[in-house]
Order: sequence, then C-alpha cells, then structure tokens
Amino acid sequence: MKKITRILFIALFITGVSTQAYAQKKEKKEKKEKEAKTLVKPDAVGHAATDDYVNSSFKLYEKNQEITKTLANPTDNVDDLGSVKSDLEAQSKEAAQLLGKSSDVLTEAKSITPKTNSLKAVKAVNEATKALNETQKAIPGQLEQIKNQESK
Repeated sequence: MKKITRILFIALFITGVSTQAYAQKKEKKEKKEKEAKTLVKPDAVGHAATDDYVNSSFKLYEKNQEITKTLANPTDNVDDLGSVKSDLEAQSKEAAQLLGKSSDVLTEAKSITPKTNSLKAVKAVNEATKALNETQKAIPGQLEQIKNQESK
C-alpha cells in the first residue's frame, strides 16, 4: 500500500510540474508573438538603393498597420471599405514588386565598403524584407475582414 501511495504521489507531482512548465511556455510564446509584430524602421545607411528599398518597405508596412487599426473598429469605416479594399490590393502588388527587388538590393548591400556599412545595410534590407513579408501575411486576413463587414 505504501508503494502505491508513493507512486501516486510521484505521478501527481510530475503531472503538476509538467503542467506548470507547459503554461509558462505558452505565456512566453504569446508574449513573443505580440512583441514580434511591431517592426521598427532601421536608420538610414547612406546607400541610396538600400535606403530607398527600406523606406518604401516600411512606408508600405506602416500604411498596412494603419489599415489594421481602421478595420479593428468597424463602426468608423463602413463607408470606406471599398477604398480600403482597393488600397489593400495595390499594397499586395507593391509588396510583391518590392520583394522581387530584395535579392538585388541585398547583393548591392553586401558589396558596400567598408564592411561595417555593408553589415548595417544588410541588416536594414533584412528588416525591410521582414516588414514586407508581414504586410503580405496580413493582407488576406484584412480582405476577409472587409468581406465580413460588407456582408453585415
């Protein structure tokens, strides 16, 4: 009887510890997801092609973030849904064009001298590409929100 009690106690202890660890992992994951969504535009690197790419990418990203905020409050944007939808379609095309240029801009950024400026430029291009990817990921959901709001 003592053995069974001991085994049950150990099993309950292990279950409790693993449940607590799982809950902590889930909280950390949710926190990281919330923090990862906000991208910060890097400083200018002094290379025209890189700076243009970064500026265009983050301008598009910020414009898309504004649309997300607008769609979050459906009562304020009922009249603007058509223009928002056409804007999202234009953003999708622009994001695709900019992503098409990313490899060329990255290659140019890698060739900048001195090497410290090159590293800064590569990092800026990567951040801009990340912003474009986030924009592209957000657009289908935003279009779906518009579709749902129009049907109401």
